[in-house]
Amino acid sequence: MSFNDTLQNLVNKDYDELLGFAKIAIGKIFPACQAVDKDNKGVFMMTSIILAAIAADGKLSAIEKKFLKDLLELSDDQIDQYIGMYDSRMADLTDQFADALTPELKADVVMLVCSVAACDETISREETAFIAKLLG
Repeated sequence: MSFNDTLQNLVNKDYDELLGFAKIAIGKIFPACQAVDKDNKGVFMMTSIILAAIAADGKLSAIEKKFLKDLLELSDDQIDQYIGMYDSRMADLTDQFADALTPELKADVVMLVCSVAACDETISREETAFIAKLLG
């Protein structure tokens, strides 16, 4: 199966399944986030991963915003504040973090990013490029 076929399979998953994948991935990678981001108890690193995934295509769709709310269990106001934390350096930070992980944990980072990217039933060229960068 090709890389693009794999991404298409994720796009074809239903919302709840993608949300489940993302929650499992967060659970697996959060201890690694805590290990590298001791001052913020892992929250900044995890935020960087999620916001880099959202910002990869430069657009925030309504379904992506809902996905964030459901994933992080935050209110509309909290989500707006969360999104406001985005910094363009988060993509590079996420890539460096993923490269430092075991292959299994790196796969979990990629699954989290892919789940976020696929939740709106499309993975853009820019999102695909970000995922490929993480895999590289």
